[in-house]
Amino acid sequence: MDDTLLQVREKCALQLEMYQKCIENYPQSWDKSCIQQKRALTKCSEENVGILKFVKHHCVLQIKAYDECLFSNKDDPEKCVQQLKELYFCTEATSIAYRDQEQAKKTDAPATVESTKTD
Repeated sequence: MDDTLLQVREKCALQLEMYQKCIENYPQSWDKSCIQQKRALTKCSEENVGILKFVKHHCVLQIKAYDECLFSNKDDPEKCVQQLKELYFCTEATSIAYRDQEQAKKTDAPATVESTKTD
């Protein structure tokens, strides 16, 4: 997950900074006041950090369960620890699968190039 955050920081630095500043400026109402900044960061991340799309696709049930829990327990988000754990485990497993898939693409590419050279 750290490498994903690093990629978001690198590729969406402006959007991340704007969202962080908005949260700092509106600590009591950031969830309503910073919707535009959150959307911009989400859009940038999804377009530029491939692993996020992969995780969102593969962990859709865990994401939904966690979001629903947070919505239902706004005053006591600690009630959502189990859903957060399940989301964490899904994202970690999916991240490993994504990295393995990307590595396989890299190792397959040179072999394809070499085989076309010998033909």
